[in-house]
Amino acid sequence: MKTTIVRTYTLMAFLLRFAPAFFFATYQLFLTEHGMSIFQISLINGAYMLSVFILEVPTGAFADSFGRKQSIVWGCIILGLSFLIYFTSDSFGGFIIAEIVGALGSTLISGALDAWAVDSLAAANIDTPLEALFKREEGYKQAGVISGSLIGSFIGSVNLSLPWLISGALMLASAICAHRLMIETRQRESVFKFSLAPLLHTARDSWISSRSNPAFLRLAGVGAILMMSVQSLNMQWPLLFRTGFNLPVWSLGVIFAGIATTTALGARFAPLTARKTRHGGQGLAIAFFIIGITMILSGQASFVAPALTYFLLHEFGRGLFGPLKKAMINRRIDGQNRATMLSLDAMALSAGAFVGLIGGGWLGTHSIALAWSGSGILLLAVVPLLYRKAV
Repeated sequence: MKTTIVRTYTLMAFLLRFAPAFFFATYQLFLTEHGMSIFQISLINGAYMLSVFILEVPTGAFADSFGRKQSIVWGCIILGLSFLIYFTSDSFGGFIIAEIVGALGSTLISGALDAWAVDSLAAANIDTPLEALFKREEGYKQAGVISGSLIGSFIGSVNLSLPWLISGALMLASAICAHRLMIETRQRESVFKFSLAPLLHTARDSWISSRSNPAFLRLAGVGAILMMSVQSLNMQWPLLFRTGFNLPVWSLGVIFAGIATTTALGARFAPLTARKTRHGGQGLAIAFFIIGITMILSGQASFVAPALTYFLLHEFGRGLFGPLKKAMINRRIDGQNRATMLSLDAMALSAGAFVGLIGGGWLGTHSIALAWSGSGILLLAVVPLLYRKAV
């Protein structure tokens, strides 16, 4: 039973990263090819983050009320549709619509897969260290990112629109895999009858639980700070390496593969970091320090080799942060409303990301180095607080 659950969990984690990864390395180039500026790109992605912020709790309640499997299947279908909208669009408004549709699909999936895995193992009375489970999941996710981004970047060097078409088709295939492979342990999918009542009830209970859970709120806040800080890098790195250092389009896929590799490597150090530190806050502080200092150094570098080296090291820190925070937050919430509580966390991440996109996009129009340095300084300012006090 454990093998089946873990295998399904890691396969879906792989597919949900492999499918969209085809456009990961060329997303910004596709938008600039259609006349979008750095600030417009940030606004387009900001529309996604704002929509996620609004939709996270109701879609998390949907997963808790009607089943995680239903939520993931519909999320894959809607995400696939959003990618196909991108493929057929060539305007600012069309891209905004695609992002809003994509936000609905993403929020239906967000938290639902982790909640399905944790609760399925619990229902089978299987005790599995969460750091080890999420470390394994992170490895499969990054394998999907590496393979998808490499293939997609070569396809994008021929036509920057084609990766969207392929991603859309693969996401629809992922919906079929989820429908066939996932078993809903909570028995809520046998009769599907939509009603707002269970959604509102679950959302209310989760909101009450979160307000009485200070540790959960602190962890959600820490995650929001990180998301706010990294948006400048997320949106601007292809532009820096493509236009600033004049690298070819296909090389961006290689860089993205490097991002996935260093992120996965960072995740592998998460269990060791958790064992060697006195409390969880110290592990998060170490990750913040690595990310913050390398952000600043990468933005200030004048040559491609040091800029790329520091940029990849910042991804190592992000990989370290992910499993540490995910394990800590899952231990602080109950299984009944897990997906909704995780959606509240994702909601905080989206709020942080939205602020980071607008601020980082505005700074990036003046100087990418300035935007990256400001982000790094923000993270370094939080390090002493995390290191001294348990989260």
